[in-house]
This record gives sequence, structure tokens and C-alpha cells, in this order.
Amino acid sequence: MKKRIAALVVVICIMEILMPTVSRAAVVPYFMAVNDVLLPFGDDTMPYVSGGEIFVPPGMLYYADVWSIASVDLEWVRLYRGSGKLIDFHTASGVTLDQDGEVLPWPTARRIGGRFYIPLYPVCEFFGLTPEIIDIDRSIIPQEQMRVIRITSVNSVNGQTFVGLNRNAIRTAYNEYYAPPPPPPVSPSTVPSPGVTGGGGGSVPTVTPTPSEEPPPTYGDVTIYLSFYNISAGGYDVLLELIEANASSDYRFCFFVSANDIYEDPGLVRMVSGSGHIIGIWLEEGTIEEYIETSELLFEAVKIRTILVSSEDEPGAESSLSGCGGLIYWGASQSLMYDDTLSVEEVTDLLPTESGVRQNLMSSCSVNAALMLSGILSYLREFEYRVEGITETVAPPNLAAETTR
Repeated sequence: MKKRIAALVVVICIMEILMPTVSRAAVVPYFMAVNDVLLPFGDDTMPYVSGGEIFVPPGMLYYADVWSIASVDLEWVRLYRGSGKLIDFHTASGVTLDQDGEVLPWPTARRIGGRFYIPLYPVCEFFGLTPEIIDIDRSIIPQEQMRVIRITSVNSVNGQTFVGLNRNAIRTAYNEYYAPPPPPPVSPSTVPSPGVTGGGGGSVPTVTPTPSEEPPPTYGDVTIYLSFYNISAGGYDVLLELIEANASSDYRFCFFVSANDIYEDPGLVRMVSGSGHIIGIWLEEGTIEEYIETSELLFEAVKIRTILVSSEDEPGAESSLSGCGGLIYWGASQSLMYDDTLSVEEVTDLLPTESGVRQNLMSSCSVNAALMLSGILSYLREFEYRVEGITETVAPPNLAAETTR
């Protein structure tokens, strides 16, 4: 038994080394706590929200005696408590099984930046844990409304008492995480102070600095979102190309899927979900009835729901959808759409450079889109664009963008 536990510890340690840090854009800045333990506040412990579901890193349940282990190829993650109950999340297929091999109708585990996240509420119910979300008093963190996601397995102090007991630790952790980076070191000047002269030989000579080249422009205050639609156009090969082209960037794409995409191949949708990218709904008719139908198909395929929708701007689609159930509409008029007729240079020439501008860059999942993506991503990295994923909390830009067909 001791050898088995030691082997599991070794595997978990190796997994932690291999898993890169999740970008801050991929997580929700909540504190995490288990019983009466406040966990460190950082990228490794923050949860994220998708389709109204809260997902947390499985390692957070260690303090509640729920253990986790992942496969070497990162295709599945297992949670277990004692020898009686276990859950296997298979991210590639989207299937979740219990210890009896029964399929659990849950959202599948996600893999973001090489790290697993599991659905909070069903896992807690399965293992007899109690989750709660506690507001942090604004006197502790006045900058914004922060919360604690707390999981309890034993009798503990109530939520507000827990926050009060940890108020100093919460404030310190928040300030350290969001502290601005230190300024760069200043090189000592070779120019003497006024009035300083040399002894017996006149004044100390002034050194003329060598002119430096003008640094290339950067656009870190321009936000670019990357999205795709028509995922069944190229099949698995194209989808894999799109995902693998992004492997070194750790950006998050949004794939808008239609009812037809899900009907034709739900496995493609599961691949998108399992790879940690965002899923929205593509509407070919632009009606609320089509959204409801596609939403049900999506839940049946991958057990997630989403309020992100897009379309080719059918007449009246935005006005008829934007007020329905809080849907967030990213249509063609809010996106810079490119197709197979453009080159990488022509696409990048269309990207905005004005400070504060936000732009959704959208394409069909075609063979040419997959071939172009590496070049587009290289350009975004070179000029340091701020690249983010479309999420359910991000509204589209107010100004319509010029579209290219």
C-alpha cells in the first residue's frame, strides 16, 4: 500500500512539473478554501466559469480527503475518496464514469493550458461535500467585489466568520497578486552633476549617448478575440491543426457550433470542449427558437450550456436575440471576418492599432484557415497584442467593424 501511494505521489509531482501555468485570462479571480483552510490566491487555485458551471482544479479537494490522479497522456483524470467511490473524467470523449462504469450526466472535465478543471457542484454532491460562495466584505478589498468558494466536509465556522478570521490574509494575498511589477533598474548616468570639475585639469568631460534605434510598435492595449464557426467543414484534421497551431501560445479560441455541426459529428464538439476552448452557438436562421434547439443538442452532446451566440447577421437577429434570456450576441457586424481569398498579410493589415479597441477575428474552420493561423498568431505575438477568449462576461464591441467576405 505504501509503495502504491508513493507511486501516485511521484506521478502527481511529475504532472505538476509538466503542466504550464494557466494564464490569468483563463480563470476567475475567486479565493478558494476547504473547511477552515484558506488556499493560496493565484493562477493555480482560481476556478473558471463556463456555461454557468463553476470548475475548480481537482487538487483543491485534497484538503477534503478527495484525491486525484491523471493519465500520463493527459486524456483522463480520476477522483477518489477511500476505496468506495471514484469518478473518471475522460476529456477526449467527454464521458464521465463512476466506480460501477455508469455514465454520469455531468459537464466533462476541462483542460486549460495543460491543467485539469472539474465541475464543482456535481463532484461535491457525489462525495458528500458542501460548496458555498461567500462575498468578501468591501472593507477588506475595496477595489472590487471578491468572493470565496469554500468546500466543507466537516463542521466548520460559518462563511462570514471564516472571512473575518482571514481578513488580513485575504487582503495581503490580493495586494501581492495584483501588485504592479517593479520598475526597471536605472543605469547610472555618465554625465557629471552641475558644478563638478576635475582637479587641476579642467571639467570632467560629458559623454554623448549613442542614439538607439526606435523600438518596433506594440499594441498591448488592443484586444483581439479569436473565433471560428462551421467546425464540421474540415473535420478532425483541420480542427486538430487549429488547436495544435495554438499550442505554444496558450490562447483561448471560441468555436461557434451550429445544430448541423452537432448532428453531423458530436465528437468534434467534444474535442473542442476537452481541449479547453470556449463553445458558442452559431445560428443559421438567427431566431430564439433555433438557439433553444441548438442549446439542447449541445447539452446532450457535451453537458454544457452557453449564452454566447453568433450568426452571419440575419436581418433582425441581433435585436431579436440580445434581449432574450441574457444572450450575448457576437455577430458578423461585430467581427472582422476573413476567408480563403485573403493572405496572412492581408488579414493582419486589417487588424486595429488604435488604443483601447477590441476586435473579434473570425473565420470558418477551413483548411486555409488552419494553414493561416500560425502566421496570424506569430504576428499577434510579435506586436504584443492582447489576445483573450470570448467569454460569457465579455460584451461585444459597441462599434461595428468593417467585414470582409
